[in-house]
Amino acid sequence: FDAEYQYGFFSRLDVPSSGLILAAKSYEAYYDLRVQLSSGKVDRDYVVGCHGWVTPNLHSIDARVHWRGDMPSIVGSQGKPSRTELKVTAHATQREDALSLVDIRIATGRQHQIRSHLSFVGHPVVCDGTRSEE
Repeated sequence: FDAEYQYGFFSRLDVPSSGLILAAKSYEAYYDLRVQLSSGKVDRDYVVGCHGWVTPNLHSIDARVHWRGDMPSIVGSQGKPSRTELKVTAHATQREDALSLVDIRIATGRQHQIRSHLSFVGHPVVCDGTRSEE
């Protein structure tokens, strides 16, 4: 593949995240996956640890995400519409810190959407050095 087609990669996770990466092995597969992603036929689910006790009645975050090149993406009026659906699955404490484990499905796929949305509602992702101190 070539750079114009991102070497076949559709989805990547930021360091230090881990998980499945979506890639195409042919041009035909690339275009087929592009159509599936654009039409919402591919579900993108994540399990995320975040700071604080996320309230169980928070089911979605609708906020515009603005990508700023090398700077961290932020929620702001100039951003693109973005939706993150979530379900709190666990709460825990580590020393004196409250933590939540959250199942997430992104309805849109903006760069750093999960990190931006969780930070926006006051629960930055654990080990996200750009939006939290730990």
